[in-house]
Amino acid sequence: MRLIRLTLSQKPALSANHSFMMFPLVLFLLIGLLSSYPQPLEGQVKPIRDALGNEFFLGKPPARIISLAPNLTEILFALGLQEKIIGVTRFCNYPPEVSRITKVGGVIDPSLEKITSLKPDLILAFRGTPLSVLSKMKDSSFPLFVLDEGTSLAELLPLIQTIGLVTGSERQANQLSQQLQSRITAVQTKITSTNHRPKVFLLLSGSGYWTCGRQSFLHDLIIKAGGENIAAFRPSRWALLGSEELVRSAPEMIVILAPDQKAFTATRERFLKKAIFKSLPAIIHGRLAWLDEDSASRFGPRLVKTLEDLARFLHPECF
Repeated sequence: MRLIRLTLSQKPALSANHSFMMFPLVLFLLIGLLSSYPQPLEGQVKPIRDALGNEFFLGKPPARIISLAPNLTEILFALGLQEKIIGVTRFCNYPPEVSRITKVGGVIDPSLEKITSLKPDLILAFRGTPLSVLSKMKDSSFPLFVLDEGTSLAELLPLIQTIGLVTGSERQANQLSQQLQSRITAVQTKITSTNHRPKVFLLLSGSGYWTCGRQSFLHDLIIKAGGENIAAFRPSRWALLGSEELVRSAPEMIVILAPDQKAFTATRERFLKKAIFKSLPAIIHGRLAWLDEDSASRFGPRLVKTLEDLARFLHPECF
């Protein structure tokens, strides 16, 4: 037998046949090496972060969901997840079917004992719930995911898609987002036929002349409906205007958020009876409109219906 001495500078050249014969051995060794590392569990994916920066690990779709905000409840229903909702706040009143679901308290004062007894595998909350309450839930190892309320209509669709991701209903979320976007686009297309942007005063419910500043999604709604917010100069979400300030702004349209037609009529009558407001263009031309308070004030799917209604009020000639 002939011996071959190998040195660092002298290596035998492998033929193509030799290389082919060595391949199964190399592949076997690689498989063995990779199998020695921990493998991801089935269904386990990279974690995502919620609005507070906390990591949330996605696993199998949740079957027992608690919603701690009315807008989140409405989104869950719109995604067809109503059978999985086991707890809501006492302010969650839409759609009507929500009345049958167990109440766990309010947005700012949910009952941790009640939540514990329901044994949820997902709690959806938003940053309107006090941080101290959310921290207690986190410390108690509740399956918590916190969302943020947007400042523009453009943030609604990503919110819906995030909820779809967390609840394992991405397909439904994409479909809903596409439907809503189509309606938003239709409004934008219709109002392109006019260049007039009427000045709008949007009155929130409560005492005084509270309205929306430029950090509110309601301000963005006015802009997208083809109007001009008279309180856009206020760099906040909400702003309180005085009577004289309102008169100087000379709104061409007064939009009143009210829970029902009766409340709207009462507020409108108060406006009409105030002598200081008789010179307002909106009063002179009788341009006072009602928007459903819940639909307009909740960052959910019904906000698109509010956009459609507001655009019709501002530009009836375009519809």
